[in-house]
Amino acid sequence: MNAKEYMAGLFDRAAGTYERVGVAFFAPVAAELVRRAAPGPGDHVLDAGCGTGASLVPAAQAVGPTGRVVGLDLAPGMVAEATAEIERHGLSQATVLLGDAERAEELLPGERFDIVLAGMMLYFLPDPLAAVRSMAGLLKPGGRLAASLLVRSSPAEAELLGLVERALEPYTTGAGSAPFQHKLGGPEEMVKLFEEGGLSDVACADVTFEVPIAAGQVWDWLWSAARRAALESIPESLRGEARSALEASLPQDGFVLERTVRYTTGRQ
Repeated sequence: MNAKEYMAGLFDRAAGTYERVGVAFFAPVAAELVRRAAPGPGDHVLDAGCGTGASLVPAAQAVGPTGRVVGLDLAPGMVAEATAEIERHGLSQATVLLGDAERAEELLPGERFDIVLAGMMLYFLPDPLAAVRSMAGLLKPGGRLAASLLVRSSPAEAELLGLVERALEPYTTGAGSAPFQHKLGGPEEMVKLFEEGGLSDVACADVTFEVPIAAGQVWDWLWSAARRAALESIPESLRGEARSALEASLPQDGFVLERTVRYTTGRQ
């Protein structure tokens, strides 16, 4: 199994609980991405790596019934969840497809978009430049690509993940880690990535989000997204014991995590 197949499977398994454990992060991050991309009535938008629809829904609401929004994701579970979400909101102008952002031009032949969104996904890809080139190739002249990435966590999050790693060390290794393929850390690296991908007028901006999390939410939070990968290495028969050990090790007043997200935009 290659890295991309592994990540698709991981997020497929996480789809049912993703952003549903009482720890709000992805929804406000996605709303800010859509705000910065600024879709308007009648626009055509591609949401690459759409997940459960956190960006898809506000983008579809922004373009209105005369617009079109296409969500694309590698994980069947995410596609199912996003499809249910747009149906719940009655957004007939939106649709969701199973597919790879790095092959978006093949999956959507002849289509061109005013905006492509790439929310919290470039660092999971084995070749981010190929993905940016593919997404840029789907833009109309003057169209915009907008991406978001988690680039910096607070000392509180580092402390929490350290506690997680120590508490779960008897059961697994790397419990605080996430399976990123690339760091993409500095703004200059993102600017270079976008420019080499064929975009101009590239700009970066960092926004910090406060994420409160209680001791009793930490396991579910880890389980609901990419860090689930480490927890899955714990034998199923030991997961209850491991969760209890983790929660007993954490301060009961919880944490407030400051998580900094970098937004990068570029124009075709």
